[in-house]
Amino acid sequence: MELNYAIEMFLQHCQLERNLSELTLKAYEKDLDQFKSKITTPNICVEDIYKEFLREYIKYLSSKYKPRSIKRKIATLKSFFTFLEREDIINTTPFRKIHLKLNRSKELPKIIRKSSLNRIIKYAYLEKNKFFIESRAYREATRDIAVIELLFSTGIRVSELCNITFNEIDLKNKVLKIHGKGKKERIIPLCEKKSLAILKEYAHLYDEYLHHSTSFFLNRDCHPLSDQSVRRIINKYSAIAGVSEHITPHMFRHTIATMLLENGVDIRNIQTLLGHSSLAVTEIYTHVSLSSQRNILTLKHPRKNIC
Repeated sequence: MELNYAIEMFLQHCQLERNLSELTLKAYEKDLDQFKSKITTPNICVEDIYKEFLREYIKYLSSKYKPRSIKRKIATLKSFFTFLEREDIINTTPFRKIHLKLNRSKELPKIIRKSSLNRIIKYAYLEKNKFFIESRAYREATRDIAVIELLFSTGIRVSELCNITFNEIDLKNKVLKIHGKGKKERIIPLCEKKSLAILKEYAHLYDEYLHHSTSFFLNRDCHPLSDQSVRRIINKYSAIAGVSEHITPHMFRHTIATMLLENGVDIRNIQTLLGHSSLAVTEIYTHVSLSSQRNILTLKHPRKNIC
């Protein structure tokens, strides 16, 4: 069977039988397209892909990517060939006798400096107040602040934010329903007053559009807000606030987790908030906290003032 057709079969299987999310399907497709692009033999059949080629491909990945990305790309390929073996399209997966030992050391998650976060939120509100309440600019600025406030107050992923439906955010009872990775559902209380206030103002300003839309956050054409739009919003207010560091939506997630931990919140509560399936994933924030503690003890330990 030709590789192109085999990939189509696998992706269809992932969509229809495994019911994977659109985001996961896109990641699988991207990884498999990259693998396919490295094969110089035209119209190659999957039966002709041997472990020697996989070793060369893994060597290529090792020269270009970090361990976490390599692990994900290889996991996609393993899943693909396991599917082909199970469907009797190939006799044995070429991964059968390949043993990988990647460096699993984890990078500390990047967080937003408190001063930068303060400036972004401050200047976002100042920008909103420049416009007339009846204007489109005021309405869009309100939406932008609601996006930033919700990212920081809940630590949700950008994909989760963009997928929130009108019925999943209950501003009256102050709860948010999120469908996370693996379509796991979690409920997040909306407790922060300023965040809740701006969300209510946004809902009021967009009321006539929200009742006809499944998505809660809308762009200027009243279509669902995309993750790229969220990135542009953050870049816009970072520039207005004069923040030079590159800030991504995911950094809000890292920042709230780290700050909660430093404020004494139990790590299991943070795990539940973030929707991590394993506590081991959440524990990376303990390293950030220790790093912060080390800086505090180095710079502000009272021993410096004792002879």
